[in-house]
Amino acid sequence: MGHSSLNSIRLVGMTTLFLVMSTPAYCQVRGIAVYGRVFLPDSQPAVQVTVNISGQNGFASSTVTDGRGGFRFDGIPRSMFRLTVSPPSNTRYYADSISVDTSREGDSFMADIFLRNPLEANVKRSKSSQVVSVREANQQIPKDARKALGKAQRYRDQKKFDAALGELDKAIGIYPEYFQAFTEKGIVQINAGRLKEALQDFGKAIEIFPQHEPALSGAGYCLLSLGNYEESIAFLEKAVQLNANHPKNLLFLGIANLALSRWQRAQEVLEQALKLDAGAVSAHLYLADAFAGQHLYSRAADELHTYLEKNPEAPNADRLLQREKYLRSQKLQP
Repeated sequence: MGHSSLNSIRLVGMTTLFLVMSTPAYCQVRGIAVYGRVFLPDSQPAVQVTVNISGQNGFASSTVTDGRGGFRFDGIPRSMFRLTVSPPSNTRYYADSISVDTSREGDSFMADIFLRNPLEANVKRSKSSQVVSVREANQQIPKDARKALGKAQRYRDQKKFDAALGELDKAIGIYPEYFQAFTEKGIVQINAGRLKEALQDFGKAIEIFPQHEPALSGAGYCLLSLGNYEESIAFLEKAVQLNANHPKNLLFLGIANLALSRWQRAQEVLEQALKLDAGAVSAHLYLADAFAGQHLYSRAADELHTYLEKNPEAPNADRLLQREKYLRSQKLQP
């Protein structure tokens, strides 16, 4: 398949795949996925600790973090919930509960939880300064900074991007090490069509906390969209290492590998994306390219056929149908 054909397929839906970095646009009908990681005060993963989620509607569930401190809840109803952590035994660590609003647009909610040492939580700060640091407070984010971040997210949902950026600048002014706020700035910049600015904001978040998966994913997406495929892959591979169960990261990684004709790696991650989320229909289009690049024309045609079955109203359905027929006519079959 020629380079122009690859581009014509890769561009299908590309700008719509990344509506909100923390809330991929796959399948809005099912329950919400709530996921993230838990970290010890020294920023190492908190392994085998219990994470709890509960809501006013009586819903409650628990899970245990994996070897990377990761946790995930699937099928969470749309409502308000609280995340809490049961710290490791024989420690005095604790963490504030986190509010989770799953009623907002999207089908996932990401939250990193940072355990704190009670001695560090009592560090006295100068009354003349409103600025605190991660080293000083161990992610003890001031209330006003959290409030500004929440307002920014609401403005972003309303597409009031300048207002959202103003609130995020306020949050960062109060708490300069607020890497979550820098990540949110990147998300807002993407929604506003400012990829280069978004990349800068994700970069600042990564400087503060190199293991922040949403920022790594965001940087990878920006670089992918800007055509810097090698750099994009480097960031997305790190994001996948931190969270191998997020279809969005795998989808973008597959697209980046396709752009560099790395067919087998693209096939591997795209198939994994579909295993995790069968609703990620666009992955079938990119898998068609991965198979065609390996001269597996019949399998490529099957992927296009599956895509058209799941998306019969696709605006380019006629062209894709012709592509499927062309692939089936090729002599080199698996």
